[in-house]
Amino acid sequence: MDGSSTKAGSGADLIIESSWGERHEHALKFMFKASNNEDEYEALIAGIELCYTAVADLVQAFSNSHLVVN
Repeated sequence: MDGSSTKAGSGADLIIESSWGERHEHALKFMFKASNNEDEYEALIAGIELCYTAVADLVQAFSNSHLVVN
């Protein structure tokens, strides 16, 4: 996941990959002002919710945000 915040708005990119290599890429646009860290945190939540809906057995999250990872 990777978040972004600009004057035009905020959002995040999210990639979900299955254990057999199937990839699903998602672009999220948030309808509220947020910092880059908040964008990445919201992307993490959205990714976990998507994995829960897909009944994932194992979830690993990767981010370049030290704050979100810890």
